[in-house]
Amino acid sequence: MSTDNFDKYKEDIVWSYSTRHGGVSSGKYASMNLSFSTGDDPEKVRENYRLWGEALGVDTSQMVLLKQTHTANVLAVDHSFCGEGLYRPARSDFDGMVTDEKGVALVTSHADCTPVYIYDPVSHAIAMVHAGWKGTVGEIPAHAIELMKEKYGSRPEDIIAMIGPCISQKRFQCDRDVVDRVDQMSIDGSDQYYFDEAEGKFHVSLAGLNRKVLVSAGIPVENIDMNDACTYDNDELYFSHRRMGKERGGQAALLMMK
Repeated sequence: MSTDNFDKYKEDIVWSYSTRHGGVSSGKYASMNLSFSTGDDPEKVRENYRLWGEALGVDTSQMVLLKQTHTANVLAVDHSFCGEGLYRPARSDFDGMVTDEKGVALVTSHADCTPVYIYDPVSHAIAMVHAGWKGTVGEIPAHAIELMKEKYGSRPEDIIAMIGPCISQKRFQCDRDVVDRVDQMSIDGSDQYYFDEAEGKFHVSLAGLNRKVLVSAGIPVENIDMNDACTYDNDELYFSHRRMGKERGGQAALLMMK
């Protein structure tokens, strides 16, 4: 795991990827469940967000959550969006956000899908992206960078990015339909999947594909931090949709400028 680039800016930004520990949820949601969509008591989920935020120095009133639908759509937000998804309805059909306002905490929900954190320390803007396999083949990190360029004047060469915990290539089994979509990407993703003859399944690296999308968008490869923790294999730390199905809680990723 590497956070070297982001560690340089820890006085300027807050970032986190939650674990299963430290919350008030019980049973299959124990204990730090940050998902509203799997059947847990919403008040317990809100309390979990409060506890998580308190540990980070972020108030829940600063957070913006989306109703994610595995798109490649990215939304520009500001302070007026704060509280959405926790205290007011979330915007639907977006899986990424950008902002240039300090104190706006961008939060995405995860349970195997890839969190991509993006920070421009020159133009002072951030993006937080949820990249499931559909968002990954839709190259959602590139859409976030394009929106940062358009709205905030960001230059890719100034940007740093981080790919957080997600399902590993070993654990992400899929059929030909997913690989066909990978082959249609603007990047060459053929080195990010293989076919297992015994299983009759393909294995795709979502983290690797998202890193290639970031590089293709102009971010220097040395500016990209990678966290190689597998959400499927780390049962003690993470909920996993592939491992647990819908009978589970979920993690959240957060990025905010101080």
